[in-house]
Amino acid sequence: PSSTSTPTLAAMRLSLASGALAACVLAASLRGASACTAIGVGRDASDDGSVMVGHTDDSGGMGDPRVVRVPARTWPEGSMRPVYLAIADYPRMIAPERTDAYAAADELQANLSWAKPIGYIPQVVHTYAYWDIDYALGNEHGLVMAETTCSARWGAAPVIFPNGTALFGIEELSKVALERCKTAKCAVSTMGALAEQYGYAGGNGHLGRLQPWPGTQSDEEGEAMIVGDGDGELWVFHVLPGPQGGAVWAAQRMPSDSVVVVANMFIIRGMDLTDPDNFRASQGIEELAAKLGLCKGAFDFTEAFSGDFKARNRFGEPIDAFYTGRRVWRVYDLLAPGLGLDPDLGVDQFDRTYPIAVRPDAPVSLETFFAIFRDHFEGTDYDLTKGMAAGPYGSPNRWDGNQGEREVNTGAWERGISIHRSIFSFVAQVRPHLPPELRGLVWFGEDSPHATCYVPFFLSQTSLPDAFTKGTMAVFDLENAWWAANSVKRIMDLNYNRSLPVVREAQQACEGAGREAVRRAEAQALSALAATASAHPGASGVLAAAGTTPLPPGAGMASVVSFSGSAQEASAAAIKALSSATTANAKAAHAAWKELFARLMVKFRNGYDNEVVLEGSTIRETCIGYPAWWLRAVGYGDWQQWTDSRAIAARKRWHKGEGVTAEFPPKATGGGGAVAAAALALPRLAAAAGEAA
Repeated sequence: PSSTSTPTLAAMRLSLASGALAACVLAASLRGASACTAIGVGRDASDDGSVMVGHTDDSGGMGDPRVVRVPARTWPEGSMRPVYLAIADYPRMIAPERTDAYAAADELQANLSWAKPIGYIPQVVHTYAYWDIDYALGNEHGLVMAETTCSARWGAAPVIFPNGTALFGIEELSKVALERCKTAKCAVSTMGALAEQYGYAGGNGHLGRLQPWPGTQSDEEGEAMIVGDGDGELWVFHVLPGPQGGAVWAAQRMPSDSVVVVANMFIIRGMDLTDPDNFRASQGIEELAAKLGLCKGAFDFTEAFSGDFKARNRFGEPIDAFYTGRRVWRVYDLLAPGLGLDPDLGVDQFDRTYPIAVRPDAPVSLETFFAIFRDHFEGTDYDLTKGMAAGPYGSPNRWDGNQGEREVNTGAWERGISIHRSIFSFVAQVRPHLPPELRGLVWFGEDSPHATCYVPFFLSQTSLPDAFTKGTMAVFDLENAWWAANSVKRIMDLNYNRSLPVVREAQQACEGAGREAVRRAEAQALSALAATASAHPGASGVLAAAGTTPLPPGAGMASVVSFSGSAQEASAAAIKALSSATTANAKAAHAAWKELFARLMVKFRNGYDNEVVLEGSTIRETCIGYPAWWLRAVGYGDWQQWTDSRAIAARKRWHKGEGVTAEFPPKATGGGGAVAAAALALPRLAAAAGEAA
């Protein structure tokens, strides 16, 4: 089926049945959300003055890769806003009142256990337009968010369970903030206040299974969001369930010249709650920590409310300080190597082994951000592309554990930033110096960062190609952008070190085309806005500062750039220009990735490196073989000695008359005996007998 079609009822039944089975036997997949990496870059730390936030969604399992736009709405007085249970499955919610994309496709979807609201809160008069994924992404005003799940001291259950105290998870909490806020300050305060009032439960790893939660697990109960806005501010937000319902939360503004990373552990420490421009928190937070004796000294949010990084989680696994710590070190070491941070310190809730944020040695570019997301510790002692575990072809991917890891339960793999179970990742830029229509720009990549092309779209636009907004991981379909990227990744696993240069070349071309599409679209949009300079005073200034003049009629979009309408019409024309350019580019990027998959299939067919010398007709094969170090390690060089020793022993037994004596040709004994005798009387054995005689 094409990506524009809805999965069939049978396909959905298969998806649900297989999902239930996976939930029973693959406990590792339940770690889900506790795998994401979030990074924020302040406006004075970036190379173009933008605030940047990025997120890798490494949940694995059965996710929902669709990018969905929820339009702005004006609501009747007295309306109530539904709140849904957040699940890590497809469809992630059934909420037709928000957008058609969240309408049930059929009766089966309409009757899913998570298809009905679990509660309601009063609705505001007007809600802003926004784009979402599993979590909030960004809204029309350039408010953007990046998520990572964190270990926390306490757990809670949603209100639909007998022991439930919580209405909100971070998915719905963050989307309410996009609906109601323009700034990061508003967002962190709104999320915090709602969590306090209505209760908060973390961890969406239950995969939609409606069963009682114990309400005591803590390894996935905390959440962190990095929030950026059009005022150029960058905030970090933390939240966890309260000890008796409600929520505990904190938020801290990051320096504008710094980079911050959150990787499944809280990072906020001391707080000056008399300074609301830089610190905000739940009511009585310091008193709560003091009453329960959660800090050895002065108030420290992470010491008080983080989970224990030396304990075991609810799956019996150690919460490894290096699962988090190595990623934190790597990001900071790539951007500020002069600090000389120690990679072997790890992290825990007590000791401040790494800074909360660092000033990069050089301004951070978009390309640098992409490279960090694609990192596997290359060139370090922890390089995942080296060693026996990487195999002969240097694969950085390490599958989630099962029975073998339970038996060898003291080990672990290094955890790279790019990982095999990524569902998507993105970098969202907010450019405070640009008009609202151009302010928010997202670079979105389906599947794992190392195998994707980051495709741009503006938060102001109203649509994307079906390849990005439809489709499911339960039905293979190359017309879906996620499957195209995932297929490239799977082919890379066959011969990573040879396919990587091919993929990197494709990424450079694809992302370069995206940058060019953005450049031209912005010039056209600014031209339209500059025509109504009184309503958009920033547009003319941006054009002048960039040395850009409005494009002449006939330069691609004459109806847009030759504009003399109202400010509202100019805004619509600008958004049309942005949407037209990014939509065409997204379609081209998707087509390029399907072609890349096909090219890799041909190039590495049957274990060769194949070069097409005559298109559609002739290829030249080059044997790939195996590296000598790997051949030695797996005993390749010992084969002759091993075989000779076994052959000598076999001949000695034969001379002694031990075992079956083969006659050639064999006597006909009838029935199965004749077949067995014939099978034993091989030419090689007969030759050996003759030689021995």
